[in-house]
Amino acid sequence: MPDSDKREEIRRVASQSFAHFGFSKTTMDDIGRQVGLNKASLYYYYKNKEAIFCEIIEAEGEAFLAGLKEKIRTRDGWDQKIQAYLLERQRYFQQAANLHKLSVKTADQLQFQPMFRELADRFAQREVSLIRDILNQALDLGQIRETDTLKTARVILSVANSLKNEHMGIRKTDLAMDDDVFKSIEEDTRFAVGLILDGLSCQS
Repeated sequence: MPDSDKREEIRRVASQSFAHFGFSKTTMDDIGRQVGLNKASLYYYYKNKEAIFCEIIEAEGEAFLAGLKEKIRTRDGWDQKIQAYLLERQRYFQQAANLHKLSVKTADQLQFQPMFRELADRFAQREVSLIRDILNQALDLGQIRETDTLKTARVILSVANSLKNEHMGIRKTDLAMDDDVFKSIEEDTRFAVGLILDGLSCQS
């Protein structure tokens, strides 16, 4: 089996284990047994489970962004496109946290690892670029006031992230969200970002 196919099989099996047992309780030995590899052979493909998880998250994130671009194209209005994007990204975060059963402690540990920091930075750049493109199009059409679209896109994402983190910060054990928490984040984000978008609109 080619290395790429074996790595894909490892990621698939690992993803199932994370979903069933949780990331923190899944070991490299567990993954190795399920794909028929001893520890030494498994380490040939991945140095640790964090590296496997990082590739899983990256693939999921790429698929999410690609699908979302198609979704928001059908929305009317530049402001509705941005609000729709922010809502969908929050749903994606909720689904990912629930699927992989991430604990607050594990998430805190992972965010300081270089591979996850680099992945988060790349994903953030893609997000900023997506929102900036929407703003640039609106600017070209005379729908918004003159503004630094790059800085504005960054501020919009910072506000959305801050509100999400504020709600998640009160959680002591896991990152999984129930519907009430998700609704609170959605409402606060829509309100706060709406103030920014209203200020940009030439119709305000």
